[in-house]
Amino acid sequence: MKKKSGYLIFLLFLTFACGNLQGEQASTNIKIKVDGLTRTAEIHLPAAYDKSRPLPLVILFHGSRGDGKSLMGTGFNEISDKYNCIAVYPDGIAGDHTWNSLFGRIPEGEGVLSDKVDDIAFTRGLIKELSASYRIDALKIYVCGISAGGYMAARAAVELSDIIAAAGIVCGSLGIKSQNGKPASLAIPDPLAPVSVIQICGMKDNIVNFAGAQTPKNLFKSAEDCIKYFVKANNCSESPVETKDSARGLTRRIYSNGRNSTEVKLVLVNAAGHTWPTLKNHGISANEELWNFFYKHPKKAD
Repeated sequence: MKKKSGYLIFLLFLTFACGNLQGEQASTNIKIKVDGLTRTAEIHLPAAYDKSRPLPLVILFHGSRGDGKSLMGTGFNEISDKYNCIAVYPDGIAGDHTWNSLFGRIPEGEGVLSDKVDDIAFTRGLIKELSASYRIDALKIYVCGISAGGYMAARAAVELSDIIAAAGIVCGSLGIKSQNGKPASLAIPDPLAPVSVIQICGMKDNIVNFAGAQTPKNLFKSAEDCIKYFVKANNCSESPVETKDSARGLTRRIYSNGRNSTEVKLVLVNAAGHTWPTLKNHGISANEELWNFFYKHPKKAD
């Protein structure tokens, strides 16, 4: 009996210690119930985490057939430690460990076409749970993702724009569900509120084509159509300021003067394919590019 009691005391101590780390790196797993489903996410607290200070929150969506832990390989935890933000990596369970990230509904759809998993409700619930457990700055909540996770970030920018300040889309776009080649929806709804968006495209990407694509199950908007959608939604200037870095093969286009100081930014990376760009391999750090954009675009009231 004494042995069991000692073990319970140890568990209580471990829980208390992990929940109150200050000045030390901490990572943990969270479970929440949404629509009867148990959902999970990995949480990385910055090395200088101080529970008395509200911090920015960045939610990162992994690609198809991945999980939250796999996206930690991008090195975004280093951004979390360097700039003192909380990084969270949720796990997708729709289809083959992916996201219900496309617009439109397909009755009795399966896999990526299934509506049985509501990832918008999950993300909203996750933000609510995190805000209750940690000091989150409500004006600095951001999402980003790659591939299927990029489509999820784009959908969140539309349907969670009331609580999200900015979204980052890496190797992704806006997408619509299709059945037998017929789109389930002819239009994507307007965002609930202005939201800044950055889209990073590898020009050698042969999976999410820059020009968009139509498959039996998906209609992928082109990168330029995705940008135009958010430019219009935010009422940004239709004429971008373009800068080129020929030495690194980079082009940046910024559409400014949107509602509530929102901006839309397109980054073209000549050397990158379907990947999370790094400074060493592609001349640009997606991590730094995303964070710098997020940092400049906290949420502002109407």
